[in-house]
Amino acid sequence: MNTERFRIHIRMTRRAKKPIGASEPPRARRPGRPRSATAHDAMRGAALTLFIEQGVEGTSIEAVASKAGVGKASIYRRWRSKEDLLIDAVIEVFAEAPRPDTGNLRDDLIHSTRSLQALMSSSQTGDVFPRMAAEVARRTPLGRLYGERVIGPRRRIFGEIDVELAIDHLVGTLLLRRLTGRLNRSDRSFAKRAVDLLLAGLRSQES
Repeated sequence: MNTERFRIHIRMTRRAKKPIGASEPPRARRPGRPRSATAHDAMRGAALTLFIEQGVEGTSIEAVASKAGVGKASIYRRWRSKEDLLIDAVIEVFAEAPRPDTGNLRDDLIHSTRSLQALMSSSQTGDVFPRMAAEVARRTPLGRLYGERVIGPRRRIFGEIDVELAIDHLVGTLLLRRLTGRLNRSDRSFAKRAVDLLLAGLRSQES
């Protein structure tokens, strides 16, 4: 038996020893980029964290890509600009605007104020407000998007009353308390006091 035949014989012998029907053990999956849905969530989460920590100026597509572990092309396939990405990330942490209809304006406002109080009391959502308030005040592209897609749907709860004054009073009070560390989610009477003060002021304007 020459050398080449001997090698063939050895290989055939090894194959014959393998049980019939046995399969190769599954290969471990090589680490790679996360799947699409996971990557999408990672990008939004990274954008939101950077916005809270550094503001819109410190939030760049490059920084988001690095923090999320993706390429810039993956971000641009989903969002046209960092403003579009940021507002999408912000909306994700906001619950859908409540639309109470108790038949009583006071009760509707109390319900909506409590919902906003709960949102602003949470760590991540509450941290968005101070940053976004500055964007709204400066009327930046991000601030305008926030007004259209977050504030706009919530305006409908105020009905026929002075919308601007109502928003300034209720949201402003909540924001001030958030900034000064006095916003307590468990304070169930806060919404009633704030709404009653608002309605009393509006009634005095009419008289």
